[in-house]
Amino acid sequence: MKQRILALSIVLLVIVAALALAGWSWQQSRHFPMTDAGEVTAPVVQISAIVPGQVIEVAVENNQAVAKGDLLFRVDPEPYQLQLDQAKAALATAEAELKQGQGNLGLEQSNADVAAKQIERARANLDLAQQTLDRLMPLLEQGYVTQQEVDSARTAVTDAQVTLDQAQTHAQGAGEVVGTLDTRQAQVASAQAAVALAERNLRNCEIHAPRDGRITGLLLSEGEYVLTATPLFSLIDTAHWHVSALFRETDLPQIAEGAPVQVFLLAAPDEPVEGHVVSIGWGVRSTEEAQLMGMPLVANKLDWVRAARRFPVEIELENPPEAATRLGATATVRIIGGAE
Repeated sequence: MKQRILALSIVLLVIVAALALAGWSWQQSRHFPMTDAGEVTAPVVQISAIVPGQVIEVAVENNQAVAKGDLLFRVDPEPYQLQLDQAKAALATAEAELKQGQGNLGLEQSNADVAAKQIERARANLDLAQQTLDRLMPLLEQGYVTQQEVDSARTAVTDAQVTLDQAQTHAQGAGEVVGTLDTRQAQVASAQAAVALAERNLRNCEIHAPRDGRITGLLLSEGEYVLTATPLFSLIDTAHWHVSALFRETDLPQIAEGAPVQVFLLAAPDEPVEGHVVSIGWGVRSTEEAQLMGMPLVANKLDWVRAARRFPVEIELENPPEAATRLGATATVRIIGGAE
C-alpha cells in the first residue's frame, strides 16, 4: 500500500513538474520569441571590369580573404596608354594653337589701335583745314587774300576728308579682323577633358577590392576578354554580418529595434553569438494574391485554419566566429530583450 502511494505521488510530482515546465516554456516563448528560420546574410559586391580588355593578371584566388585596396585583377593597359599618349599630343597641339592665336590677336589689336589713332589724326587735320577755309572766305571778299589761297584751303579740306574716310575704312577692316580665342580655348578644354578621361581609363585597368571581405564565385583566368558591367565574381563583406530571421506575426509585438538577441549557427550550435535587432519587416506578399482587370481575385473557398504569417527581422551580429559564419548559413535566433 505504501509503495502504491509512493508511486502515485511520484507520478503526480512528475505531472506537476511537466505542467510547470510547459508553463515556463510558454511564458518564455511568449516574452522571448525564438525561431529556427534564420539565414546569415552580408553585403555582397559584384566585381566587374570598368574598362573592357584582355585580363593579363588575376591576383586573387577563390574564397581568399582580401583587404580594402588589394589588387584583384588587371586588364591589358597598352591600348589605354596609347590613347593617353594620343590625347596628350592633341592637348599639346591645341595649346600651341591657342598660344599662336594669342600672338595673332595681339598683333590684330595693335593694328586696330593704330587705325583708331589714324582716324583721330585725320579728323583733327580735317577740322584744322575747315577752320582755315572758314577764316579765308571773309578775307577774300575784303581783298586781303587771293582766290588761289582760298582754293588751296578748299583743296586741303577735301584732302583731309578723303584721308579721314580712308582711315575709317581701314579701321573698320582692322576691327573686323580682330577675333576672339573662344574656339581655341574650347579646343584646349576639350583636349584636357580627353586627357583626364584617358588617365582614368588607364587607372581603371587595375581593379582593387572596394572593402574588406572574401572572394567567392571566382572563375576568371588570364587571357579572358572582359566587358564592362558584367559581373565576374563577388566580394562578401565579412565585416558586417547579419541574420534575416522569420518570426510569426504574433511574436512581433515582443520584438523591438535594438533589442539584444542570441544567435546559434548550425555550424556552431554550442557557441552563441550576440547581436541586436536592426529592423523589422513591414510587409510581405501572399502567394495567393491575384488580380484580374484591376480587381482582386478571391478563391471560392474558406480556410478554417489560418497560419500566422512570418515577417523578416534583420539582426546585426557582433563578433561572430569567423570559421562558422558563412553567407546563407542556417541560424536559430532567440530574442533575449523584449519590447518596452
